[in-house]
Amino acid sequence: MHILLQLGQIFFQTFLIAIVYPMFWVVFFLVYLQYKRIASMELRLFGRVINPLRKQLAASFGLGLLAGLLASLILFLLGLSLEQIGLYYIWPVALLLLLLFNPRYFCFAYAGGIVALLSLFIRFLVVPLFPAAASQPVIAGLIKIHIPALLALIGLLHLMEALLIYIGGHWGASPIYCKNGQGEVVGAFSLQRFWPIPLVALMMMVVLETEIAGVSMPEWWPLIKSGIQPEAGKTLQYMAVPVAAGLGYGDLAISSTPREKAVTSAKYLGLYSALLLGLAVAAAYYPQLILPGVLLAPLGHELLIAYGNQRERTRKPLYRQGARGVTIMMVLPGSAAEKSGLQAGDRILRLNGAPVNSCRELDEGLSQSYFLVLLEGERDTGPFSIVLRKEAPPESSAGFAAPPLPVASIYRCAEQGIIVAPSQHTPVFVEFKRSTIFSRLLRWFRQ
Repeated sequence: MHILLQLGQIFFQTFLIAIVYPMFWVVFFLVYLQYKRIASMELRLFGRVINPLRKQLAASFGLGLLAGLLASLILFLLGLSLEQIGLYYIWPVALLLLLLFNPRYFCFAYAGGIVALLSLFIRFLVVPLFPAAASQPVIAGLIKIHIPALLALIGLLHLMEALLIYIGGHWGASPIYCKNGQGEVVGAFSLQRFWPIPLVALMMMVVLETEIAGVSMPEWWPLIKSGIQPEAGKTLQYMAVPVAAGLGYGDLAISSTPREKAVTSAKYLGLYSALLLGLAVAAAYYPQLILPGVLLAPLGHELLIAYGNQRERTRKPLYRQGARGVTIMMVLPGSAAEKSGLQAGDRILRLNGAPVNSCRELDEGLSQSYFLVLLEGERDTGPFSIVLRKEAPPESSAGFAAPPLPVASIYRCAEQGIIVAPSQHTPVFVEFKRSTIFSRLLRWFRQ
């Protein structure tokens, strides 16, 4: 019991230090920039910020602390040290993938898989043919990477990501208009979440047995044994250190609700993570499992993304206009529409007794009405009839009194809290382009 109290004191003191660690706040600032970018997109598309920036940051901060605490406990249990994992190689590879290819490749699953494959290639092909290469610092560092420990870290981080997606992957879902696999403009929800993660990591050093200090760990620890074998009279000593990390999730909900999409993504990612984590622990004792684990890290992750995108884009879209009426895609919290009782999925058929069949007609009816508007329509439970009390535009709409003509009706409906599903002829939609620093530089040189 005394040992557990000592370990707990060391662990929680280091975790608190990780929260005030400058690098953690650098990651938090990067998270802030991402949410600010999303708010700017909402402002351009609907004339108002739909998900308040402070609320987004507070939710990400709280869930990031939870994930960091759980991940740190598992890191402690497994006994993974930073030296074993080869972070000095993974970060540069991840940055190259970000700059030269696609931002979604900025992930330990891809960078770690590449580094692990490179380590195996050098061990079994380069060094046997050119033994002198092993003396080079970079190659020597790659040879020393403990691949099961690296795979365990990748699996653990994605397991935490799956947990965060399951809990709050749908929070702050941002409505957008985009094109599906058939080239039709449909409504969708952009799911983009980012979490700053404070972590308690381990560093390992070789010391004389007479100089060892701290808490004596049980014989079975660590679960993933180090590949370093100390000389006679020396032993390994671990030290807890604060570090910072960041996790992100990006997805589109086209044929499902944001909550359904997040739960599905979390389940598949959780299965992938558990399998990779299991392979990592098993590979520490059965080396023949190292190669399957190394291949699973990037290929399994890519397969998950490809399957999710294909499944979402080929099924029937959930958010688009029907033959008649105006379908509501989202009702904004705290708005006049929510206070009146309107719900997402409602189809407005008449406004003050007159039929409405487009966003423009709904906008004209709202604009020509005074304070009270009678809306009649249909929902899953049957027909409805409600009175909407119009409100002044929110502060985030300031400066958009004369919006661009193609989005004027969308802006004014959003002022009352109504985000309508698009029709096939909607002229405004988001187009996703794969842009990297490399491609932007190439375009600049061509000019």
